[in-house]
Amino acid sequence: MLPLAFAVLLETRFATLDAGLATAAQASPRPRACRGAAGADDGLWLRLRDSDAQRYCDLLARGYARLSQTPQEALSAAQAAQALVGQSPAVSVLSGRAQLRLGQSRAAYELFEQAEAKDAQAFADPKALHDYARSASLAEQPAQAVRLYRLLMSRAALLDEPRERAFSQIEAAAHVLVHSANGADEALGYLAQARAQSLGLSAWISGLRLLAIQRSGRALSSGSPSGTPSAAALGPAPGPGLSERVPLLPAGQFEALRAVLSPPHAEAPARSGKGKPR
Repeated sequence: MLPLAFAVLLETRFATLDAGLATAAQASPRPRACRGAAGADDGLWLRLRDSDAQRYCDLLARGYARLSQTPQEALSAAQAAQALVGQSPAVSVLSGRAQLRLGQSRAAYELFEQAEAKDAQAFADPKALHDYARSASLAEQPAQAVRLYRLLMSRAALLDEPRERAFSQIEAAAHVLVHSANGADEALGYLAQARAQSLGLSAWISGLRLLAIQRSGRALSSGSPSGTPSAAALGPAPGPGLSERVPLLPAGQFEALRAVLSPPHAEAPARSGKGKPR
């Protein structure tokens, strides 16, 4: 009786694990070919046997399920899928998103460019589009970053995580403010959306609003307005590359935020040394 009970327990545990993986796979942005094999029109199902096609889709699902926690495993899954079908747009997107999290922003950006060139719908998933925009920024492609962030803002409501949506609005505001000649009003519009649910990011939003107001040519009273968060609320300066902890800003923008949120410079401390003031 005991061995039988133990076997039932193991079977139940593995069934629960499989169900969890299946749920993660269903929630992942699988390519169109994997969502409807019978109606696929990209030739995938003509090139692959049924078993290989299913293997390809399972690898992509596994890659997306591991992307946030273990991006190296996600990259390995993408490489295994590539071995089956070549560098398809879906493989390029998954590979690029993994590379971005592994600190390889230039490689990620190049993969994303390849995917977009081959398939205009490769970035229908707004999370993938967000990563594309961030990779363009990190790869020092400001015009592309602005283009992609603007496109992302037209789909921001589709981002199902409120914190990522706020990040995307803050990042879009920062990039148009720095890289667009008349970006101040556009930035203020994005920040107005972010203010509706600041999620602990009020210092970032307020600092960018002050910078946008300055950029627009409106006068600011000396010092920070009453109720504006202090520079300390920004936290420590982010390191290079992508961080899931804070929004991604153009180079030098975090220091500008810190400066605009700092109180007026205190009077310089008395100099030590000999001699009396004249």
